Amino acid sequence: MNETNNNAAPAAPTATTEVPASAPDTAAEGGSSVGSPLPVSWIIWGAVLLVILFVAKKRGWLDRIRIFFLQTREELSKCSWPTRDELKGSTWMVLVAVFLLGAFTFLADLMLGDYFIQRFLLGMLGKSA
Repeated sequence: MNETNNNAAPAAPTATTEVPASAPDTAAEGGSSVGSPLPVSWIIWGAVLLVILFVAKKRGWLDRIRIFFLQTREELSKCSWPTRDELKGSTWMVLVAVFLLGAFTFLADLMLGDYFIQRFLLGMLGKSA
């Protein structure tokens, strides 16, 4: 095993800022200061999460979720997955089909919308009026 000592590189200088003595306490405004305890809201949400997990465990919800994921993994292992070459061929087929369908839709809209409706039908109605 070849280990190197990376402590030889000098550390980058760090910028320090001084807080003026007249600045308000940031911990009272919702900020964090070094050594402050956890905010009360975190403790409350943690307790709520523990109660929810306890109730879910007692009712068997966690076991059902675990069984669901185990069965899903088992079913996915039974699937036949395509090889890379099969996937490339299928992808090209889908791209060609989307292009052809888009071209057909564009041409049908162009023919029916522009030529048939605007020129033929509106022309016929304009001549009879």
